[in-house]
Amino acid sequence: MNRFLKLLVLINFCALATFSLALPDDLNQDMLTSCPARSESFLDQGLEICRGTSDEPAEISQGSLKLTGLEFRIEREQGLIHLITATGSPATFQQQPEVGQVIVYASGSSITLDNANQIIIIQGNAAFSQEGTIETTAERIEYDIANRKLDATQMNMVIPSTATP
Repeated sequence: MNRFLKLLVLINFCALATFSLALPDDLNQDMLTSCPARSESFLDQGLEICRGTSDEPAEISQGSLKLTGLEFRIEREQGLIHLITATGSPATFQQQPEVGQVIVYASGSSITLDNANQIIIIQGNAAFSQEGTIETTAERIEYDIANRKLDATQMNMVIPSTATP
């Protein structure tokens, strides 16, 4: 299968699924995937791999959600996205968690979006921030989206004196 056809297959598969980590308005938008270097689809295994370069990383976006990295592994179960793992130097994530809240930013060697458990796992030089509220660095950070809870290993944290909960 040529590169263009593989890219079209990957984009169509990604656009079919909703991604429950995004704002309610984000869920009504298509998920767009850009694979500037190469993409592979293993349809029988429910796996897509998308690659970018250091000059032009791969990217997934859906409304306010944006994920970049050198490589994505998109894993599906029963046609729905179960896990997305981005690796890079660094892989990055941003998303507005709720209407009226500031954007959450994360970066690390790898970022895994666990759709089923509503958890983001950031590993390797992990950083997490939400403007005006918190800035955290650690080797590993887990962010429970539903409960807005951070769990970090060997954490360093800055909480601004004017932080709001």
